[in-house]
Amino acid sequence: MPLKTFDISSVLTIEATPLTPEAFAPYGGVISADDQIKHVKSSAANYGTAVKIHKVAPIVNNFSKCPSGSEATANWNIFRCSAPKHLIETNTKSKKYTAKVLERHPFSTQTFIPMGQDLAKKSYLVIVAKTDASTSPQNLPDPLSVAAFVCKGNQSITYGAGIWHAPMVVIDEEVPHIDFAVFIHENGVAEEDCQECYFDPGYKINYDLSTAKL
Repeated sequence: MPLKTFDISSVLTIEATPLTPEAFAPYGGVISADDQIKHVKSSAANYGTAVKIHKVAPIVNNFSKCPSGSEATANWNIFRCSAPKHLIETNTKSKKYTAKVLERHPFSTQTFIPMGQDLAKKSYLVIVAKTDASTSPQNLPDPLSVAAFVCKGNQSITYGAGIWHAPMVVIDEEVPHIDFAVFIHENGVAEEDCQECYFDPGYKINYDLSTAKL
């Protein structure tokens, strides 16, 4: 059951921008060697055959604060995601995705790592929103703060604990699906593992696929 359904009929189209660690920092972290190797602490590894890039994204487990007191385990899951073609509109220059749901994991970060994708190909959308501080203790999303990012196959993302975000949105319609390895802490209590809000009639997220690279 959603915490709330928002009427966003007056909200304009949101332009998705290229994902960068700097732009995504308010919402969590980006894991991408190509983006981070020049800016994040690194060291030689594997007897000189590798470079270790240190602490590229946060890992948080706040279940010690959950109401039920139920402990969480650290879990690796796989999400096999297909493009939601029924929610995608196409015109000559760009596409629009209709986002109708935002969710959050109140006590855990969540990391999505795409597997087997072309490194430079635009592969998926990340849609996030800030929390409306005036709605404490529910901590509902601010419907006017939604932002969207276009992600390449060599970019993984970590949503910060409690960050509102859309379910994964694959935009590579040339593949049957993309597999994501997903790391999260979960305790099995539904309302503590995941909370949702609905948006009517939905956000229009405009994104460009006219070139192969960002």
